[in-house]
Amino acid sequence: MISQICARCDKPTNQPVVVGQVHSASCGGRTAYACPGCAPSFPKQRDPLAELAAFRRARERGLA
Repeated sequence: MISQICARCDKPTNQPVVVGQVHSASCGGRTAYACPGCAPSFPKQRDPLAELAAFRRARERGLA
């Protein structure tokens, strides 16, 4: 993998960890990377498909 810039410490890393997706209304999205030392400080990304499935189950049970 090519070197990436850490989103937290702004230093280049040869072992980038994907920590999120950055979206914008004016252009396409991009991937945010962090170095292995900074990666644990980012919140865990939520899985939108798992959330949709949980919401569907809640609606079927009359909870939402």
